[in-house]
Amino acid sequence: MSITIPSPNQPVMSLKPRAVAGKTVPPVYLYAVSLASLFTIIGVLWDISWHRSIGRDKFLSPPHILIYLGALFAGLFSGIRVLWNSFYRKEVSRSTDIKVWGIFYSSLGALFCIWGAIAMLTSAPFDDWWHSAYGLDVTILSPPHTLLAMGMIFLQFGACVSISKYLNTQGGGAGLRLLFIIGASSLLCMIYTLGTDYLRTGRMRDPLFYGIASVAGLLFLPAFGRALRLKWGMTAVALGYFLIITLSNWILQLFPAEPKLGPILTHLTHFQAGPFPLLIVVPAIAMDLILQQSKSGDWVKALLLSVSFVALLLAVQYPFSGFLLESPGARNWFFGSDAWYFGDSPDAPYRYKFWPGNIAPFYDLLKGLLITIGAGWICARISLRWGSWLQNIQR
Repeated sequence: MSITIPSPNQPVMSLKPRAVAGKTVPPVYLYAVSLASLFTIIGVLWDISWHRSIGRDKFLSPPHILIYLGALFAGLFSGIRVLWNSFYRKEVSRSTDIKVWGIFYSSLGALFCIWGAIAMLTSAPFDDWWHSAYGLDVTILSPPHTLLAMGMIFLQFGACVSISKYLNTQGGGAGLRLLFIIGASSLLCMIYTLGTDYLRTGRMRDPLFYGIASVAGLLFLPAFGRALRLKWGMTAVALGYFLIITLSNWILQLFPAEPKLGPILTHLTHFQAGPFPLLIVVPAIAMDLILQQSKSGDWVKALLLSVSFVALLLAVQYPFSGFLLESPGARNWFFGSDAWYFGDSPDAPYRYKFWPGNIAPFYDLLKGLLITIGAGWICARISLRWGSWLQNIQR
């Protein structure tokens, strides 16, 4: 595919969103891609609960429909935007968009959304064939699910890039920043959902948990915070992640569901909640304070971000995991720690306690945390650089 970016010497004509009553209103397609980002992750969380509560009974289950509607929503609105820019406002688009295949004019974010939507819709028949040929999945990341996840990440990343363009060229109002937070929070939810097998409550006393949780958080949060240009940008995105997960869990439990796929070892009557979200909002607050106060270079900032994230995540998540797993006070609608897969025995020996192999000795935990801080330092530095790139997107 041929993509032509106009010379930086050419004057850039600002694409201003329409104004209503003196206020800047974001373009409609930005609402579309932000909501599509949210729809897809809600669909994924619903689908996981569906598999845990009902089983896979049909291809076009309601969660699948919501996921693919999100793909259609983002793809169609982005595609219409590209066609409009290419054939009805071509003169303006030459200086404000990227030229593709010598014919079309598109923003960079719209391209990501279109590619993501195509990947997601391609994964649908692939997933149906996979189940017909090989039966039920034994892992989250089967080949069709991997393609779907990659498409979702592209779509959600494209939403962030699309909104960044207007944040950079229009100064960014509250509406644009809210849309960015929705897209960024949805992407963060997706990343942590992909690591579910390693981020379960029973693994929160193993250094691998802190490695994966910290690398994921440090690779994305600093970039989002810098792109937002908000004093508490990372906190806002982390809080958005928390709300998406908790609200999905709380609402799903209100609806009836019964297993339809054997063997049924635990009889259920309602949708089962997913894991309670990680408390990354605590280290996010500290990281926002570091970026507000530190006058050092990005390498020093990245080190401080890594140390604070790992240390504070350990401080809050290690004891909280004991409460979630072992305390009867967590077995309720709010925390959802009594949620269970219908194919597992309700009397499983480690349902409400840690498996000894997942409790790392002190020196092993310390060694793993030091390695995590080193890896997180590199990730945070990449993220800060990525955030600077998002701040400079003009097309």
